[in-house]
Amino acid sequence: MLREQWLLLLETPVYILFILGEMVISSIQHTKTYSTKDTLTNLMCTFLNMGLDVIMRGFTLAALVFAFGLAPIQIENPFLYWTVLFLGQDMMYYLLHLVDHYSRFFWAVHVTHHSSEKFNFTVAIRSSVFQPLYRFVYFLPLAFCGFQPLDILFMYAVCQTYGFFVHTEKVGKLGFLEWFMVTPSHHRVHHAKNPIYLDKNMGMVLIIWDRIFGTFQEETEKPVFGLTTPLETGSPSEVIFGEWSKLIHDMRRPLPLHLKWKYIWNPPGWSHDKSTLTSNEIRESLGIRSRSGSR
Repeated sequence: MLREQWLLLLETPVYILFILGEMVISSIQHTKTYSTKDTLTNLMCTFLNMGLDVIMRGFTLAALVFAFGLAPIQIENPFLYWTVLFLGQDMMYYLLHLVDHYSRFFWAVHVTHHSSEKFNFTVAIRSSVFQPLYRFVYFLPLAFCGFQPLDILFMYAVCQTYGFFVHTEKVGKLGFLEWFMVTPSHHRVHHAKNPIYLDKNMGMVLIIWDRIFGTFQEETEKPVFGLTTPLETGSPSEVIFGEWSKLIHDMRRPLPLHLKWKYIWNPPGWSHDKSTLTSNEIRESLGIRSRSGSR
């Protein structure tokens, strides 16, 4: 764990510096990028997420060690090893993120990260509190492919560090980097509730997965941040448990079992009577087609 600890020690003052700098710029520009309540909620979420991650760390390592023990091959060349691990980890995070958006059960966890109507560096730490309970499952294939468990966790931490810096409105488009890296422009799309932007740009470091698998969307209109159905109070309990409460409500409805099953696992917004709509159904109802744009 030593490398992760050193990374945390190095990145924390950098995070604080960038947050304070963004606050100063926001104040000068009168853009109201920050609010006290929102920032405190973001801090609370990251502390809860980190606490659960610590609790789960032993189990996570044990699962990865078990999978590593079954690995049929290992990459000997260090450069190739770390390159493939980075690509594999980033792709597996893309898959994790995709499932979080397209299955309501996992969206109930991930929605916390999307619930802010602000978009600033502290939103990056508005963590999905319960994700450590299942995140390790997506890294098991990497261990089975011969990557050391501690290396997998370190690479995840490195990629998460990069993810912090794309949570800002203060950086415009970045030229040729837009083709293969996740940029602030790409991630603004991801956090926006504009119909054309819903469930787009899932990558953490590389945007190539979105381009390959059809979830890419260029920033073509001003993003409006938050959820399609805004929070009522924005209280910590609503931020963390609000979607779970709605899911339980749907499960208590007098419906056949197969429909209840769909309410759990189908995409967020799915309903048997179209009283609520998925992101794709919203776009279809408005006659919107994704526009990837060109450069």
